[in-house]
Amino acid sequence: MKTMHLYRNLGMVAVGMMSMLATSCEEEIDNTASRNQSEIELTPSGEYIKLDESKPNETAFTLKWSTAHNFGEDYITTYKYEMQLIGSDVANIKEFDDDGEFLRSYTNKEMQDILVDYFGLTTSTIGEVLFTVTANFEGPRLMVPDIATATVKFKTYGPKQYKADNLYVGGTAVGDDNIKMTLKDETNRIYSYEGALVAGKINFPVDYADELNAIGPETADAPITTGEMAGVISDRAEANSWVIPSAATYRITVNMSKQTVKIVEAGAVVEADQIFLAGSAVGGEQIEMAQALENDQIYAWRGALKAGNLYIPLTFEGEQAMAIVPEIADSHDIEDGQLSTFGQVLISKVDKQYWTIPADGTYRIVLNKEEKSITIYSTATDLKPLTVSFNNTELGKNPWSQEVNVLHMYGGFNSFAYDSGIDEETGKSFKYCQVKYNLIQSVANPKVFVYKGDVLPRNEYKDNYGKTNAGWVNFSTLRYANNGWFVGSTADAVRNSYNGYTTVTAGKIEGAVTGQGNNRYAYFLIPEGCNYVVVDLENNTVLFDIK
Repeated sequence: MKTMHLYRNLGMVAVGMMSMLATSCEEEIDNTASRNQSEIELTPSGEYIKLDESKPNETAFTLKWSTAHNFGEDYITTYKYEMQLIGSDVANIKEFDDDGEFLRSYTNKEMQDILVDYFGLTTSTIGEVLFTVTANFEGPRLMVPDIATATVKFKTYGPKQYKADNLYVGGTAVGDDNIKMTLKDETNRIYSYEGALVAGKINFPVDYADELNAIGPETADAPITTGEMAGVISDRAEANSWVIPSAATYRITVNMSKQTVKIVEAGAVVEADQIFLAGSAVGGEQIEMAQALENDQIYAWRGALKAGNLYIPLTFEGEQAMAIVPEIADSHDIEDGQLSTFGQVLISKVDKQYWTIPADGTYRIVLNKEEKSITIYSTATDLKPLTVSFNNTELGKNPWSQEVNVLHMYGGFNSFAYDSGIDEETGKSFKYCQVKYNLIQSVANPKVFVYKGDVLPRNEYKDNYGKTNAGWVNFSTLRYANNGWFVGSTADAVRNSYNGYTTVTAGKIEGAVTGQGNNRYAYFLIPEGCNYVVVDLENNTVLFDIK
């Protein structure tokens, strides 16, 4: 049995390989002789290997391969063996073999150490490993190498990861059948559910790979609180539960990134007609936060603050009696860039309950009134606009790099009407777009763009191939050229052959294709009465609606 050594290297063989490569420029590859001589076959001992922590020294996996084609005594055959964790940035493990054994064997611990310690795969995780064996032939003529590959999935052992393919609400408070939760924020892995629960126990079953886990409290039968509660992931059969005290409609949020659970009655919501920023970090006059165009439950602001205290007064029915503050009275940390739960207190209490802005600078504040959450970003953690690169043949700059801070509507929807004037950055005349239909960058997320205004025109317009449609549009980063970076529909389109068109239903989120390819000729057909458009460059989606 041969056991792998990570850094095994046969120096003389490597020198021979370099010599062969050096002469390859002068020799013609004998493709006629070698193209049909691919004979290596890899035989792994399984396609899915679950490593066993309780048997560290037992063989978990073997890989055998057959010999390459024999071109005779005039040729020396050398085998290169490689192991690569797909998706890892760590360099492949490489070995050279010329002893004719053609076998690799690994114990459970050896494979665990390779995957976790060398490649950086997390514990209790499935990783795909690509094995490659390459036979090189050195002789009178340069022969094409013989290459064979095999892909095997390995499951590491160790502490469970806070991950889920699907997440559910379960327990006696739910009933006999678990309820699937909705993934609301893919980046932060935040799941939510709102619905009726009865008095009883509750935890959150998790499907992840081949594991059946659940999220519960550290102690059994823990009472729920109004704030974020720490959640522990364990085997489903061993998981603890929280206790729901009475029947009601509850709003539940599970934050997989922060490993917290929040369970509150749906009635415990923020009541406010206006939301402001106040405190010594703001200065003498309060600053009103604006509702995000893409979600009227989200309020956002970005601007300069000074080092000092910050709280968020609420105006409701003409009175300013309450303020949003940190949930914990003696915690003033802004939790820079992290989503956190806020609390509410009387204005008279804000001298004790407030956030501390640590230094003068530019800050972004995003508050979700419905979810009772807030994120305060400093310059160091602030959300960044999308920067794209494409060929700007109009200016002869290839590639042209552009930060996307506005999107323009482009297409036959307005018969390609455009504003007069000159682009200040390039000196080029405007040709294709009108400013009144621009999509404005969201303050809450600079990768989201929104149009909210007059009902969009739906002019009938014939394209270059004789096809007429009403209201066809896509979105461009340039106003003076049609060869920029575009957000197009998923319709089939080919440049210089035909355009593509996607019929849109108001209120339905559509997929989008971005870049400078055929997507430039793939359009959305605006629904009747549409006066609201959201383009999400983080998730490549477009929404047309009526507001």
